[in-house]
Amino acid sequence: MNIEYFTLVLLIVILCLLILLLMKFNNKNINKENYEIEKIGQDIESLLNKTLEQSGYVNSKIDEIGDLTKKMTNAMTSNISDMGQMGEVILENILQDCGMTKNRDYKTQFTDKNEEGQQFRPDVVIFLPENRNIIIDSKVPMKDWYEFQNSEINNEKEIHIKNFISSVKNHVSSINKKDYTKLLNINSPDYVFIFMPHEFALITAQKYDISLANLSQQKQVIIVGPSTLILCMKLVESIWKLEKQNKNSKEIAEIAGGMFDQITKSINLLEKTENSIQKSLENIIQSKNYIKDGRGSLFSRANKMKELGANTKTELDKLE
Repeated sequence: MNIEYFTLVLLIVILCLLILLLMKFNNKNINKENYEIEKIGQDIESLLNKTLEQSGYVNSKIDEIGDLTKKMTNAMTSNISDMGQMGEVILENILQDCGMTKNRDYKTQFTDKNEEGQQFRPDVVIFLPENRNIIIDSKVPMKDWYEFQNSEINNEKEIHIKNFISSVKNHVSSINKKDYTKLLNINSPDYVFIFMPHEFALITAQKYDISLANLSQQKQVIIVGPSTLILCMKLVESIWKLEKQNKNSKEIAEIAGGMFDQITKSINLLEKTENSIQKSLENIIQSKNYIKDGRGSLFSRANKMKELGANTKTELDKLE
């Protein structure tokens, strides 16, 4: 299995997981806002198309990330904290290279507590629409991987790669035990991302020990390398664009609804005014008829008084 094929399969799996997580979060809102299945399908298709468009961008960045990783690795000692810091630096560089802004699109070392009062500090929290989040851990132990790469003795390489995979598995289990889903101020999906700064390290580990992928799935953890992380962050960008479009559509619908309500109220008011005017006109005609019609009408009495010699200054016009 070559690297390109393995990476493609991994990207597809992660993309499907992201879509399922988003559909899970949106389930209530979909029912509430009466989104049709066809609309959801169109949104997902749009995300897939935009994701595929980013494949060239991802490939162009892999070499840059690889060079950065090599430079930082050479500058680091074997100190584990330094290795963790290297992962954090590479992770944040990728986020910023994807157009994200710190404290707007994501936060680092976000401190939060669970219901028991235990305090946790995820390395990175990504912000999604509707107050949702993605948690990314960047402290996967890489010491044995670097020793595996630097060693030229087969027996030593075998020991280091086994130790590396064992340390990754332990880290996956430790992340699962933290249960970030119970944090009070972070609305995280069931899965947590673990960022591995070396793409080839992830591919080698999963190829060497297939149980690593099974363990990650059981522990609800997604291990991503630089290329898969870039693709995921581009997907997040597409999600925000769709959210903005949806908000604009909702605002337009609200404005149109308000205009319709105003028009309806105006029409109802005009109808009431028309009815009132019509009623007043009927009263005027009735009063006019009362004055001029019949032997005992005011008009006939006025004429009778004139005939009897009433002193008048004006002539009474005959009412029509």
